[in-house]
Amino acid sequence: MKYFKKISVAKMVWVHRLMLWTTLVGLFASTYLAITYLTGAPIVCGIVSGCEIVRASAWATTFGIPRPILGLVFYGAILVSLIIRTYKPRHKPDFWKSVTLLATFFGFIESGFLTLVQTFEIRAYCVWCLLSALCATILFILSFFEGEDHLPENLVLRELKVVFISLATAFVVGGLALWLMLTSHVGGALPSFLPGGSTAPTQNDILPADLPYEGPATSTVTIVEYLDLQCPGCKAFYPIMKQIRRDYAGRIKFAARVFILPEIHANSKGAGIAAECARRQGKYYDFIDAALLNQENLTRSDLIGYAESLHLDKQQFDACLDDPTAADRVVNDRKAGEALGVSGTPTIFFNDEVLGGIPTYAQFKKLIDDELNK
Repeated sequence: MKYFKKISVAKMVWVHRLMLWTTLVGLFASTYLAITYLTGAPIVCGIVSGCEIVRASAWATTFGIPRPILGLVFYGAILVSLIIRTYKPRHKPDFWKSVTLLATFFGFIESGFLTLVQTFEIRAYCVWCLLSALCATILFILSFFEGEDHLPENLVLRELKVVFISLATAFVVGGLALWLMLTSHVGGALPSFLPGGSTAPTQNDILPADLPYEGPATSTVTIVEYLDLQCPGCKAFYPIMKQIRRDYAGRIKFAARVFILPEIHANSKGAGIAAECARRQGKYYDFIDAALLNQENLTRSDLIGYAESLHLDKQQFDACLDDPTAADRVVNDRKAGEALGVSGTPTIFFNDEVLGGIPTYAQFKKLIDDELNK
């Protein structure tokens, strides 16, 4: 075909091998992510540490399907194509090469798009997503160097052995790595989104009496989210929590508690103080919603602008921003959160116990439904 040029057999063989090994690496990354997305297990993310944020974002699914599942389909299709072309090299070679080229092109575009989303929208990275993107890019590049010829018949058996050894090695090494990561996460056992991982504090420790909440006081479900208004993860999780609040309005009790992280977010403390000032005028949740949706703009003038849009008393709000008691409140709220074991945001308490990660909407809904139906 015109897309493929004449190359030596040796080069063609090594291109196929590199494509096979790259596909297996991508398949491992997608398998691990798929398991964690479906089970809710915490993701081992290394120094990048944005995997949970990416999973909690609206970009984690496509039409309700977790993106890692699509990755499994993609790498699975490439793997099948490579095996067929090794086992039966004369069976429509041009067709399978074209299929591979087209598939890797879409995989490259998709992974590139998601990397841009992580960079500019989510502002956090998932190391496994980046690894998958790298694999998709390598496959796309290699697909141009396959050559116009098919594998010679005298090399079929040898290359089938390479495929078998590669698959067997991937199965053993990959399976062991998956087991270690899924069972040896920080804390030892495999966590889940079910309560019961730690000693429960009292409800008043989690939800102080003077903190406003939404919903009936008698509800059997109380959800408290500890958040930093400048935290990208909190913004990524916001659509899920907002949908939960909307779907279960009048049935669950929900509260948000500010947990400032000024050491990593320069406008965190100022935004937290502003939320406290809005609380004093009865617009606590409206202000939190506005700040999360516009967290790239949290200067003092921005915060005053959000207050004005909520029809708060400007003079009173402005004076409150400089009130030491408001600053003390947010500092003390952080100390109270730390006493409960909160170290990052978002952290979600379900009734009296902390969830072992950031849930998807489906996981959160099931947890709530199970509790309400008891």
